[in-house]
This record gives sequence, structure tokens and C-alpha cells, in this order.
Amino acid sequence: MIGKIVHIVRVRGIAGMARAVVVRLRRMLAGRARSFPAYQELFVGRRGLEIGGPSQVFTRGGIFPLYPIVGHLDNCNFGDVTVWEGDIRQGHTFRFDRSKPPGRQYILEATAMSALDTGAYDFVLSSHVLEHVANPILALSEWKRLLADDGMLVLLLPDRAHTFDYRRPLTTMEHLIADFEAGMKEDDLTHLPEILALHDLERDPEAGDSEAFRRRSMKNVENRCLHHHVFDAALVVRLVEYAGLKVLAVERIYPHHILLLAKKPARSKS
Repeated sequence: MIGKIVHIVRVRGIAGMARAVVVRLRRMLAGRARSFPAYQELFVGRRGLEIGGPSQVFTRGGIFPLYPIVGHLDNCNFGDVTVWEGDIRQGHTFRFDRSKPPGRQYILEATAMSALDTGAYDFVLSSHVLEHVANPILALSEWKRLLADDGMLVLLLPDRAHTFDYRRPLTTMEHLIADFEAGMKEDDLTHLPEILALHDLERDPEAGDSEAFRRRSMKNVENRCLHHHVFDAALVVRLVEYAGLKVLAVERIYPHHILLLAKKPARSKS
């Protein structure tokens, strides 16, 4: 944390530091999801997998506080070093709640999780990960495969209109389908010119100045900081339904979250 503060002050000055503090306070002020009381019982004592955790939104004081009530939680990250978590070790090292034993940490791509058994989990959690994935439909297809029948997906994405992406055009469903059919890989930089032109660095003080942001973005396959696509609530619903999941609830949560709950339909026994 101290290193981040020093970096922001060095690159953006005191004004940039002040903006970073405002961004952090806005995140902390996000309220509890309205849908949580209605659905929390579906997670009590159950076994799940998080993609890209741990996430503040699932903690005791978070938007959708599942960590204290689940039975077991594993986690998957794309690499053994990330901007958000630092060094990561595989094995039983995923600590998500002080009252729970650690879950298993996997180092796997969100779009290529064949090492994990089909139907192994009662729920999958993903907070602000899918926008960093070049092929969201492929990722959701994998996450769906990992769910047992009637398994739950809890998905959070940033609402484009309230983030540093607000200048960018909304991604279309047709574009997401085309990426899926083309087998888009995670080293894709198709959207980089648009991002460099329209990303609002004033709303993203931790990214540094324009040159630092460009250098970081060119190494996206290593750091995964880019938002490949930008979403609103309607697009998130269409995307999840296209992946074959049934949407149960969707809501916008201050300051910039889209929260969606969906279920994997049970297969017919006939």
C-alpha cells in the first residue's frame, strides 16, 4: 500500500493522490446488495470457486458478503504474480476469511480450466474479472461447466458509464460472439488503440501518466490490467443468457458495480 502511495505521488503529484483517495472512498461506501437476503441461503455451507479472488465485495462488510457463510472456497488466478495480489502460491493457500480454513489456489487461465472437474462446484464467484478477459463467452462457458446442476454464478462487472471507460463505445453482443467464434486468445490487443485514446487517466490515478499507461498496456498478457470490453447491465444479461445460464437478479450498486446472479439449469432427467 505504501509503495502504491509513493508511486501515485511521484507520477501524478498531490492532486493525483487526492483523486486516488476519493476513488478508494467511493469503493468503500458501496452498499449491501438488495438481492443478498433473498439468495444467501443458496450459498450456506456450499462449495465454490472464485475467479481472481480474494475480493472485498464478498467479505463481511462487502456488497455480497458470502465469505462468512460458505462451506469451502477455492480460487483461480491467471498467474503466480498479479498486480492486485502480488505473489501467489498454488496449493491450499487461498485465505478468504479468518474463520475459514484456506481453500485451494489454482494458477489457470479463466478460459482454460480443464484441470478442474466438470460439475465440481455449487457456485462460482467473479468480481471485476470478466472485463479483463479477451474472450468472455469462452470464460463463462468454462465457469458454467464447473457448476453442478442448479449451481449459482455471482458476477460483478464495472458499469462503463461510471468508470474510466465512460468515453468508450459500449461493446456489442455481436462483437463478443465474433471473438468467441474466432477463438480469441488472451494476448489480444485489438482494443488497445481505442483504450489509449479514450481511457480517462484522471479517473484511474494508479495507472500513472499516459506514457506509463501505454507501457503497462503493451504488457497486458503479463499484467491483465486492460478492460478489453465495456458493459452496461443489459449487455451483461444478454451475455450470461447466451452462455446458457438463467438470470435470477441484476442490480446496479454504487459507485460503479453491475451485480448479476444466475443459475445453471438442471439437465432434464427424461
